[in-house]
Amino acid sequence: METSLTDKDYKNFKQLLEYFVSYLEFLEATKGSSDTNKKVRELAKDVPLYNDENPRKRRFEDFVNKHGEERVARSGQGYKGSLIQEGIKEWCDYNVNKICISANNVNKAATYFSKPSYLHWFGTTLNIDIETNGKDKDKTITKLKITLNKKDIGEEKSPKELGLFDGKDPNTTLKAFLDKYYSILKVVLKIEIKNLLKANHNVILTGAPGTGKTYLSKQIAKEIAGDDESRVGFVQFHPSYDYTDFVEGLRPVKTTDEEKNGGTIVFERKDGVFKKFCKEALSAPDHKFVFIIDEINRGELSKVFGELFFSIDPGYRGEDGRVNTQYQNLVEKGDEFAEGFYVPKNVYIIGTMNDIDRSVESMDFAMRRRFAFKEITPESRVDMWDEADFGKKDLIDMLKRMKRLNEAIDKVPGLGSAYHIGPSYFLKLKECSKEKLWDYYLKGLVFEYLRGMPDADKYLKDIKDAYDNNGNEKSEEDISD
Repeated sequence: METSLTDKDYKNFKQLLEYFVSYLEFLEATKGSSDTNKKVRELAKDVPLYNDENPRKRRFEDFVNKHGEERVARSGQGYKGSLIQEGIKEWCDYNVNKICISANNVNKAATYFSKPSYLHWFGTTLNIDIETNGKDKDKTITKLKITLNKKDIGEEKSPKELGLFDGKDPNTTLKAFLDKYYSILKVVLKIEIKNLLKANHNVILTGAPGTGKTYLSKQIAKEIAGDDESRVGFVQFHPSYDYTDFVEGLRPVKTTDEEKNGGTIVFERKDGVFKKFCKEALSAPDHKFVFIIDEINRGELSKVFGELFFSIDPGYRGEDGRVNTQYQNLVEKGDEFAEGFYVPKNVYIIGTMNDIDRSVESMDFAMRRRFAFKEITPESRVDMWDEADFGKKDLIDMLKRMKRLNEAIDKVPGLGSAYHIGPSYFLKLKECSKEKLWDYYLKGLVFEYLRGMPDADKYLKDIKDAYDNNGNEKSEEDISD
């Protein structure tokens, strides 16, 4: 997404990093103390506030003066809404996403540094991790580094290089550090899903309506399989879809026997769409093939997959997972699967599903065990707005509306993140007004969410007010470019 960072964002980021560093060093030094404030002040006694020879001690004093020990949650995971997030709530929001703080629970055998705490973009494994030096409770944080799924990406800086605790405006190094951290957000979701798919062979993208899960799965499939469209398969499940469509079955075929009034109808075994796809994959073992199952939970999965529950298991890919299908006795000699069907090792499966789809039962637990699940949040998919060429002011307005809308939905009993509204709905603003977007698209969806609830009219009005920004916050018209 092309919404640029502002001077305020850089200042907030510096404040956040200063809090993070001093917070961890504070917790580490006072671990197990029954009188933390007293201990901190004794450690900082007679040490000037900006004594660079002993920066940790003046951070303690500064930290307690600013925040008070009573405000410090000693452990927690901010992305789960724990109190630990309160400490950085003033500095955690950056356009399309927010940064969360996590500090591990500790015991006698572990510390905040041996089981490091970290910052991370909400809903991702894109972290800011730490490096330390020193011994025991005298350790200090020496490096802050950007990692993806706990792997270094070559971006690390010391607190001094970032200008932390210098009492000045953010320096160029800190700005570049945040720019890098922010820019990776645009690709991190694809990277995570591709890595997950390569490791597990089967992935299901789940999440709220309008998060572009189908479009995203096609993009990822193309990146993995290459430009050859024959290496990407696609099918959309629905309640009447079955095994004969997906694997194989008997299909009517008209003969060409002229003596019988132009032929008769007979039944022949025919490969289903997935079995055909697997044969294509066998013919090119050096290439990756990706099969997309859209709306995977709308089909009756045990009816569609049959014995393939076994074959699609990542641990039984290839000939080790060979099974006899329901029509194995009719498979012709010379067929690739004459000795039994199996899913080639170069076949990967991406499914998509909406958790709130009430038209089908819960997904079969046997299938859940064979797939890795990745939630796609509205915030993680606002990059789909890039190609629509919205102006910066429009982008900020859309972001704020979507955020307020989903926050209002969260306040409705029984609803939650699965009922959030994704950014694809807002693409319609290229063709219609904000009022029509609500009247023709969003209102009906929200009404279905609230159907049968007590006070449904009140909740609908509250959500509409949030969308319209009726008295909630500064008007978007006041936002300058």
